[in-house]
Amino acid sequence: MKRTALILFGIYFAMLFNVNAQSKVGDAEKAIKDKDYSKALTITKEVLDNEPPTEALKLLIQLREKNLVDKRLYEYLGDAYAKMNVAELALSNYAQAETMDSLDVPLKFKSAELLVKQKRYTEAVNKYLKIIALDPKNAKAYVDAASILYQAKMFADAAVLYEKYIAIDQTKEAYERLTKAFLETTNYEKAHTYALEGLKKYPDDVKLKKDAAISSYALGVILTRNHSNGNGGGKPDSLETKKAQEYFKESTKHYAEIPDSQMTVSDLKNAGYAYQNLLADSLAIKYFEKVVKKDSTQSGLFMEMANTYFRNKQNALAIKYYKAKTQVDSTYEPAYRYMGFAAFQDGQYDEARRAFLKAKKLVDTTFATTYWLAQVYTKLDSTEQASELFNNVLRLADGKEKQYKDEVFVANFFLGRRAFDRQNYNAAIPYLKRVLQYKPNDVGTTEMIAVSYHQLQNFDEAIKWYRQVLKLNPKSEIAKKGLRRLSAD
Repeated sequence: MKRTALILFGIYFAMLFNVNAQSKVGDAEKAIKDKDYSKALTITKEVLDNEPPTEALKLLIQLREKNLVDKRLYEYLGDAYAKMNVAELALSNYAQAETMDSLDVPLKFKSAELLVKQKRYTEAVNKYLKIIALDPKNAKAYVDAASILYQAKMFADAAVLYEKYIAIDQTKEAYERLTKAFLETTNYEKAHTYALEGLKKYPDDVKLKKDAAISSYALGVILTRNHSNGNGGGKPDSLETKKAQEYFKESTKHYAEIPDSQMTVSDLKNAGYAYQNLLADSLAIKYFEKVVKKDSTQSGLFMEMANTYFRNKQNALAIKYYKAKTQVDSTYEPAYRYMGFAAFQDGQYDEARRAFLKAKKLVDTTFATTYWLAQVYTKLDSTEQASELFNNVLRLADGKEKQYKDEVFVANFFLGRRAFDRQNYNAAIPYLKRVLQYKPNDVGTTEMIAVSYHQLQNFDEAIKWYRQVLKLNPKSEIAKKGLRRLSAD
């Protein structure tokens, strides 16, 4: 019984509503007949707001046929066509209404919003710009136009409008999009400024924290690069260097506040590099490991991780990541070379030998590989291989002796000493004399030269070199004995 009563009430209400609508249409038609067009328009607007648009459209067409000159007529026609999704007719009627009142901002908004729905974005933005010209403090026009430009990836133009919008209304989304737009256009200073400004108002916003982290990291990189190019005067404590460190520190602060789940591979890498610039290698490694865990193809970071471990003398871990790099790219020579350095430092000479041999197979002219492989063979008592490699070292250093003076000294000493021990004195002397070019007062080398000349029966030279030994070390028994044998004591 109760349900039946509700149904009857619903039917009654619908009939009453329909009668009321018909009454409004009838009133409007009577006003048109009486030429009271203003009243007719007012009633038609009520019909348009409350009834299907076709009812209002019939009345509006009748009014238009009366050649009525009234902005409202064309605006309401536009509204009716817009409700019916007949966009072109809606826009043409709005345009007609605008010719009658070019200062009507709400009317321009109707056109702009319909243009957006039609994906006619350029026209929509131009319409918003006209609104802004009329009303420079119209926040909605700024943010609507900025949103279109942002979605179109026209970030520089979007930033201009968002910046003006922010001056009027500081919403979270506006700050997020403004900082993102400045990041996209590499305007890191403004991105940084607005990210921090936004965080003051929205301190828990992760997007703003991330933008603050990215922008401060980028500013640190730029300052560091400027300093390395000579703009910082080459001073490690220059203001530019200190400012770069401040930016890196700020960047790590923001990155540390972002959940890992919301960090991209790029974010994790930047965080690692920021800590690396602060010499916080353990934290850098932490982030680099997260990168590799998230994306195993980031093999470049294997080298970063390995080099960081190597700098900290954690050679076992360094070797682990150098090997990881070679497993991804078996042709990457530096990974084998540095693996050899790490193994050598840990006294793993056979592993160092294998690594250096692979590096040398890939690139045969790398000086450091050749030199340290020679050192490895020395440690392994493989003097024949060491000798061959030290000769290669001298060939590679030809013309670059000042650059490689320590290595050239070691190579000449090894080859000279080896020839001396093998009683190949003619071969030993040139090497040993070159040793003295780098270490002029070395007693042992001078003694070997003197003995070599003595054994070659070049007695004048032997006497000269024995006497040189005594100048350096008056207690040298080798020199005293040699001179006695030559009756030159």
